[in-house]
This record gives sequence, structure tokens and C-alpha cells, in this order.
Amino acid sequence: MGASSINSISEFLLQAGTEYRIFDMGRRLTPIETQAFLNIENGTVPAPYPRQQHGWFGIVFWNKNASEQYYIWFVKLPLDERGLVVLASRNHFLEIIVDALGQSIADEGKQHQSLPDNPYSFVPGQALLAQFNALVKITLTQPLSDHICHVEAYLQAPQVADWQALPLQAVTDFAFSLPQSNKREKLEQALVANISLFATPFLHTLMESCENCEISEQLEEVFSNWMLQDDEVNIAALRSLSCAQKHDVVYRNLATLLESKKADKVDILSVIAARHFTQLDANLLMLFFEACARVDASDLHQGALFSGFFSDLVQIPTLRNDVLAVLRNPERSDTLSKAIGLLFSTMRGRS
Repeated sequence: MGASSINSISEFLLQAGTEYRIFDMGRRLTPIETQAFLNIENGTVPAPYPRQQHGWFGIVFWNKNASEQYYIWFVKLPLDERGLVVLASRNHFLEIIVDALGQSIADEGKQHQSLPDNPYSFVPGQALLAQFNALVKITLTQPLSDHICHVEAYLQAPQVADWQALPLQAVTDFAFSLPQSNKREKLEQALVANISLFATPFLHTLMESCENCEISEQLEEVFSNWMLQDDEVNIAALRSLSCAQKHDVVYRNLATLLESKKADKVDILSVIAARHFTQLDANLLMLFFEACARVDASDLHQGALFSGFFSDLVQIPTLRNDVLAVLRNPERSDTLSKAIGLLFSTMRGRS
């Protein structure tokens, strides 16, 4: 199987005799239909959840005729200014894997399942990797962590159970499995009743594990209240409120944060951009970029912070027009106008 005969990552996986699933790992962790991924990697449609000018993907594959083993590749593909995959980079990645692996990627006992060193692989952070593992297991109906029962025991009796004995993967598997659990109501009631008793590291891990789950209205209300305790923004709670669709309660929370200037911190703005982009309409984008400009000016980033967020968000297909409209909004503040001026100066310097 020569590199010249392979035209896509999808075709490579098929010709190698594997079955596979693709997961977007950009701004949201979500499965992608095989045809949708083919369109993305061929540059015919933009990547739906770009991050840092790349599309981020987890590829799970197996050959059930050769092995019961599942294998995983983590691949990031550069995007152009329109959010389309740069085909030269995709083709370079194909050349690397075809030359190195041939057709043996799912043969038991071989080391061909591991990608050779290349500029397109990435290693997910610990929390994202745990979430990816949980979603893959649920998608492929694989067993979840044996320690979920211990997580449930801690939720119901935090005074006596030991939170330090709970693995990250168990907490994450619990969060992903909760929506389908036949004990959901009982467990959520215990969570709400005992939330003030939980060890802070456990609570933060649990809330962060929910960022790619659809949580109930009850948990949403609790996490929303927790987000602004002591007049400080709890970033783990903010992450837990991430939604795949527009959501009135989350939208109002974000508007309150941005209008009050409590979000004027780089880490908070980063979470809003990365996890709450589905809530950003023309109004919230103006509030968001005004905050970016203020932080940029106060922390002496010399335009780099604003430029980074602008370049990141403008590649999201659903936001592109509204992000570009910020540049023309006559009601922007002087601080934002200066940040936009620095952005244009940087762009001219690169041309």
C-alpha cells in the first residue's frame, strides 16, 4: 500500500482492514460521523470545533478479525484562515504513516499501532484524556471503571468514604455515565445535599468532568451558584456549565460575569472562549472582546492577548461573521479600538 495510492486518513484506515471511530477533541469532545470527518480532512467543510488554528481528533480503530484490542491515535491538523484543513499537511501526515506503518496497524503483537514521531500527533492533558476514555467506552459499549461504585459511595457519605482513593478515571466515568444511570435521581440528590461536604479536589474534578456532559437542570443550578461563591469565579464550575447548544441560564451567567468585569482574567476568558463558544452571539462577543482588550491593556500584553483570542474565535464557522463584525462596531470602547488597531498593525507586519 503506497502513499501515492492513499488519498485520506479515512481511506488508509479502511484499506488497512480496520473499523474506526473519530472523535473531535477541539472545543468539545464529541463523536464525528465518518463521512463528516472525510469532508473535514479533505478540506471541503471547515472543522466545527477548531482550537489554536488546528483541528484536534482522536481516532480509535480495531480489526475484530485479528484482535480484540483497540488502538488510539491523537492527531491535530493545521487549518487555514477559513478553518479548512491544510491539505498539504494532511498529505504529509499520510506519507509519514503509510511509509512507517504499511498495512499492519491492527495486527496483534506488532508495534505498528503507535504513530512514528511526527508534528501532527499530540498528547491530551490528563483531564481530557480521562474524558476521552469515558466517552469512547460508552460509545463502544465497553466496561467502565470498576471504581464507579466507590464514587457513588463518596457522594452519599462523604464523611466516611475516602475521596483520595478515587481514581480520576472513575470520577470521569461516573460523570459520563450519570445521565443514563437508573440511579440518577438518587445520586443527584446526594450530590446536591452533600456538595458543601466534598473535598475541594474531588468537587473540582467532578465539575470539570462534566464539561462535555449534558447535566440536569438541578445540577446546573447548583454549579451556577457554586461558580460565584465568595465573589470569585470558580473555574471548575464555569467549565461544568459548558453546553453543546444555546442555553438561556448559561447565557445569562456569562453576560453577568462579563458585564461585572469579574471575568477580566486570562484563565476565565480562556474557559469562556474554549468551552462556552456556543453561547457567544453578537452581544456576548462584544462584551468578551471588551474584556480581552481591558486585560490586554492592564497586563501589558501589547495586543497579543486580544489578537490570540480573535484569531482563535474567528475560525469557528458559526461565529466567524459575528467576530468579524466586532471590528466594525462603532460603539466599541477606546480600549477595544486600540486593541483592534494593534491587531491590524500585526497583520500588516506579517504580510
